[in-house]
Order: sequence, then structure tokens, then C-alpha cells
Amino acid sequence: MAIKPVEYVKDSSTSGFAVAGDQKTITKDNANTIRKDADQGNTKDLDNAQEKYLEGNVDYDTLDYSDEEMGKVGEQQIDTEDTENTKAGNAAGTTAGVAASSAAFAVISATLLTQKSIMTGWTAPAVGAAYIAVGVGAKALVNAYDDQYKSRVAQRDKAADTNAIMQQYVDTLNNDMDMMNEDINMYQELSDMQTQAQVETITDLGSMQAELQVYQAQGNTAKVAEIKAKMEDTKKISEEDSKGPQEEMDGLKENIATYTGNNSEAQGVARSGATVSEFLKDGKQMGILGYTNTAILAAGAITGGILAAKAISIGGILSKIPGAIGAALCLGGIALYLSAATSMMSKSKDELKCADAGDEMAANVNNLESNIEGQAGFTEATSGTYGETDEAATETIEKNQESTDKANGKGKNQKTKAKKEDEDEKPVATPAPTPTPAPATAAA
Repeated sequence: MAIKPVEYVKDSSTSGFAVAGDQKTITKDNANTIRKDADQGNTKDLDNAQEKYLEGNVDYDTLDYSDEEMGKVGEQQIDTEDTENTKAGNAAGTTAGVAASSAAFAVISATLLTQKSIMTGWTAPAVGAAYIAVGVGAKALVNAYDDQYKSRVAQRDKAADTNAIMQQYVDTLNNDMDMMNEDINMYQELSDMQTQAQVETITDLGSMQAELQVYQAQGNTAKVAEIKAKMEDTKKISEEDSKGPQEEMDGLKENIATYTGNNSEAQGVARSGATVSEFLKDGKQMGILGYTNTAILAAGAITGGILAAKAISIGGILSKIPGAIGAALCLGGIALYLSAATSMMSKSKDELKCADAGDEMAANVNNLESNIEGQAGFTEATSGTYGETDEAATETIEKNQESTDKANGKGKNQKTKAKKEDEDEKPVATPAPTPTPAPATAAA
């Protein structure tokens, strides 16, 4: 059975590869693209078979994320589903509904209690039935209160995990800064070694150049060829010796991209964390409105108690039975109101606990954002230090080269002439009037 194609729920971050609704079969050629899109939440969650097959085809040596893609990867680390656009109007509307129905029944009850011709044993069952109907309505309004209540409580219950995720990124950024300190020190050491080695090579080549000029002036072609070969060997050895340190220095510079990617990913985490935090903090207004509801419902229950007592106490012998029925119905209504009030109280407490969790999470978001800013500045400073180190090394090498050239009397014109003579590989046509004897060390 073939591996199911990957279904896209958002457009691919790779332009032109896929749009929402497309299905893509995993191949060796597109595995990297699908891997990036899955990590950014652009696809449906992969099943186990898709995940394993994708992993087998991804080429991690060439897998490369842009800073924007890393930000989206970070956003996926924290679940923000159903956490946006808190509908406070829903809670306010529910509160208004509870208040309106309770107030209306309170007015009716007051009328019934004060008008003996209306509130009798015979009418008590109808009053009780009406009271139950209002209680059922109140219960329904409580159940409808804050349509994102379950999502808010779910986010509160996993707030510790969310905070832990943000702390992991704080730790990563702090580790990055520690690593950059080490990188800077290592880069400086390698640069000093490289610079010193090149200065020594320049000095050695300068000494050989001085000998070369002597033998060129004497017309000693054998010695000229020997020294030139020695100079070429010295240059090759210098180039070979510099490859390892230079590769290490290049690797340290490449780490900057890793640190930048970590920063972008952390920014995505912080954005999602902030979204969840704000969603949880909305529980404060929900909790306050909920306590208002609770008070209204409690008042409704008291009204029912008064009605029940009235239903039992009024009427003659024949109306005692319907009065008792009315009182029983009122007691049923009281039970509904008390149940609604209890549910509302519980919801209100949960909402305020959500708000507290949101405040705590906000502190973690702020801490992460502070570290994001600090690590970004550290990365910029580290990159700048590399540039300054390179510039200082280049300046040192150039000054030593200039000093050596000056000591050998090599000006621009002489360099051009010497280069031409090297290309022609001809001995000097006319000997110098007074050849300078070769140094004793040159003959060794």
C-alpha cells in the first residue's frame, strides 16, 4: 500500500510548490520542501508512515530554512488553536439574558406576592411551572456562557508545558550567547595565528627576494632558479598550512546563521506564547461577569423560596393541594437556579484562574522577548567583531608586505619589470657594474 500524499492546509512557503488543498506525494526531490512545510504547519499533521518515509528522503545537508520560515516553525511549537478573537460579547449577552429574565420574573413575583387575588393556591402550580421554565432558561444561558470556556481551561491546564517550551528557547538563546563568546575568542586566536604565519612567510619571502635580486644582478641563472623554486615551495606550504585554520574561521562565521535562525524561531514561539497569554487573561473579564451572573441567579433562587412559602401558606382547605403542587414546582425551580448559580460560580473561578495563568505566562513571554533582543544584539556584535578582526589582520599583513617591499627596494615599476623578466625566464642581459657578493648563508 502506497504512502498517502501530504495534504496542504496552507500555501507552501516555497513559491509555486503547493497551495491550500493540494496533495503532494513525497519524493526524494520534494522531501526537503515538504519537511519545511510540515514544520511550519502548512500541511495536515503527518501520520506515522508519512513521517518515517519523509525522514528517509530528507537531505539534511541541504535543508535550509529562511528566517521567516524559522519564525513559522517557532509558532508551531505552541498550540494556539481557538485562542484568537475572544468573544466577550457572548458572555456579556449571556449575563444580560440572565439579568433580564431574572428581573422580569422578580417583577412578576412581586406582583403575585402583593396581589392576593392573583397569587392563590389555585394559581400556584402555574406560577411554579413558569418559575421552572425561567430556571431552565437560566441554566441554558449559563451553559452557553463563554463559548471558548473549554479552550481557555484547556490552555490553562497546559500552561506549565507552554511556559516550559518558552524557557527552553530562553536557555537556547543564553547558550548561543555563551557559544558566541567562545567563538569570538577562538576566532581571534585563529586570526592571530594566521596573521603571524603570513607575516613570517612575508619575511621569509622578502629575505629570499633579496637573495634573488643579488643573483639576478650577477646573472647566476642556476641560483635564480633555485631561489624561485624555494619561494614557490614556501608559498605553497603557507597556503596549505592556512587551509585548516581558515576553514575553522569560516565555520565560526557560518555559526552566525544558526544563531540568527534560533532567534527567528524564538520570535515565533514568543508570538504564539503572547497569543495564548492574552487569551487566558481574557478570563478576568469573563470571571467578573460570571460572578455577576452568580449573584443574579442566587437572587432568583431566593425569589423561588419566597414563592414556595407563599404557595403553601395561602388558600383554603380545598386549595392546599394545588398550593402544595405549586410549592413543589417552585422548589424544582429553586434547584435549577441553585444549580445554575453553582455552575456559574465554578466557571467564574476557572476563568479567574485562567487569567492568573495568563499573567504568569505573560511574564515568561516578556522574559523570552528580552532574551531574543539580547541574543540578536550579541549576534550583531559578534559578526561585527569578526569584521574588525579581519580588517586588523589585513592591515597588519599589508603593512608588513609594504615594509618588506620597501626594504628590497621594490617599487611599482620594479615589480612590473621583475614580473616581465620572470615570465620571459631570461637571464639578465647586462651584468651589474659592481656585483654584490652573495651572502655566506646563501651558498649553504
